[in-house]
Amino acid sequence: MSSSRLGPWRNLPRNSRLAVRMIRKSAPREYRLLLVAASSSSIALVALMFSGRELIQGLSGGDPREDASSLIPIFVVLGIAMAVIAVANVAQTEVNWLLGFLVEQESTGSIVHAAASVPLAEFESPEFQDHLQRSLRQAVHRPWEITQAVGQVASAASATIAIVIVLFAVQAWLAPAVLLVGVPMAFAATRNSRALYEAFHAITPISRERQYLQDVLTGRDEAKEVRAFDTAGYLRDRFNEIYRREIHALRTVARMRSRRARLAGLAATAIVLVVLVVLVGLSYDGRISLADAAIGAVAVQQLAMRVRGINSSVGSIQEASLFLEDYSEFLVRAGRQAREDAEPDPGRSDPTGASVALDDVWFTYPGAESPALRGVSLSIAPGEVVALVGANGSGKTTIAKLVCDLYKPQQGTVGWGSAGSPRVGVIFQDFMRYELSARENIALGDAGRVHDDKHVVASAQAANADEFLAELPDGYDTRLSPSFESGTDLSVGQWQRVAMARALFRDAPVLVLDEPTASLDPAAERELIDGTRRMFTDKAVLLISHRFANVVDADRIYVLGHGQVVEEGTHQQLMNRRGLYAEMYRVQASTFGVDVRD
Repeated sequence: MSSSRLGPWRNLPRNSRLAVRMIRKSAPREYRLLLVAASSSSIALVALMFSGRELIQGLSGGDPREDASSLIPIFVVLGIAMAVIAVANVAQTEVNWLLGFLVEQESTGSIVHAAASVPLAEFESPEFQDHLQRSLRQAVHRPWEITQAVGQVASAASATIAIVIVLFAVQAWLAPAVLLVGVPMAFAATRNSRALYEAFHAITPISRERQYLQDVLTGRDEAKEVRAFDTAGYLRDRFNEIYRREIHALRTVARMRSRRARLAGLAATAIVLVVLVVLVGLSYDGRISLADAAIGAVAVQQLAMRVRGINSSVGSIQEASLFLEDYSEFLVRAGRQAREDAEPDPGRSDPTGASVALDDVWFTYPGAESPALRGVSLSIAPGEVVALVGANGSGKTTIAKLVCDLYKPQQGTVGWGSAGSPRVGVIFQDFMRYELSARENIALGDAGRVHDDKHVVASAQAANADEFLAELPDGYDTRLSPSFESGTDLSVGQWQRVAMARALFRDAPVLVLDEPTASLDPAAERELIDGTRRMFTDKAVLLISHRFANVVDADRIYVLGHGQVVEEGTHQQLMNRRGLYAEMYRVQASTFGVDVRD
């Protein structure tokens, strides 16, 4: 926890400026309207109270029936003042309502943009996930609280100035005496803000688990397995237990906050009562007029109410600002990581003409104790198909992610051709199935050309996906999700074709196929592998597969073991060597009844 958070009120001015800056950035027009409405209301309040005093004096000074016309201007002022206050209050209510949505849009959008810019390795960090989810959750309702609080502070502060002017006209000491109401309220609000922030910070991990279980219990993709294995009861009980723990923590802090607020309220009430008693005593002694006493009593109560309102709103700002600091720190952190990730590494281009080259690459996942890759070197030339094989956990997918520039090595270099540009097309085993149109599912291979319909169709044709996509209800404009109206789903093999079309649409010099046929039947798998060379004749292709039948025709095969390249060569060279590759190939072939002879 940063030291800046140790002094409860120390950062309030800065945090308040941060809140106001966020509102001004999100909705400058509405912010100006809010200030105008608050100022108009305060001016009208001054006119209302002074004209009220004049009315009381006029009614108590003699028979008003003898000079009723003198009261007409007072009633006019009263009417105008009340009308202005009514209109201003309506305007503030409506503007505050809209401001909440506008600031939520700004804050959530900023978090989404920042999260989408950080390197993939950050998503492996539990601390980053906690920070991200905490920021997202608070971005939904904290902006609303901030806008409401800022609006209330603006309104109450303007009204307070107006009432202070009236009190100074009655008795100069009244205003500072009533302002003491804010002392216990401010103390309680600050302590309560800190307590709530610390509670939310502590329960973030269990909140994330609860959200995960909620997604599992309500997700479309998860529904079939949850029902097939009849796990809904167990998962629901666990969901409820975690929710109970979360609520218990919040209930504990709520009791603490309520106790502080009650004590502060009683102290503030005692201060107001003392001031009113003194004011009544001054009236009885004849030191002030009845009209001044009446208006003073009303003003004292109004000022006390406004001071309470200011303290409550400032407490809300302080409370929300603690989360705003968290939000700001996340944006700064994400921005710094994105900039570091975007910095070009010296020597990443490869002068040998290889499309991809890894040179003595070492990589360790965040939080892992041992490296996933240990001194890996390999290269892929244009037009080559290079395969990676090895046991699970040997480092195959890690290499694929490094080639795609999703991770940066801690040691060694990764180069992409003479230009050093990491433009790569990829088909992962768990490729994305966007719940968007078929056209967008392909065009997202290169979002900068998303409206290039001609090449979308050409890519689908090359991947043998055009026929079934054209037959969809709305053709390429059909949404590929039954969760939406008029949407539909595809078979696993059809989705595989769409993913291939997406990779083709990218038109990148390097293609990574990470277990691309894992979900296909043997015939479709063979067709896809055989078509790889035909579709990508001029590209460098990195093929990862557990099925050795898919890699026998590769130009070169790298065998990985414990994060290292243990063998390299063509299929025949590796079989002749009778090493790890030959052993794995024979074991896999025997499961299909194939007799492998030397």
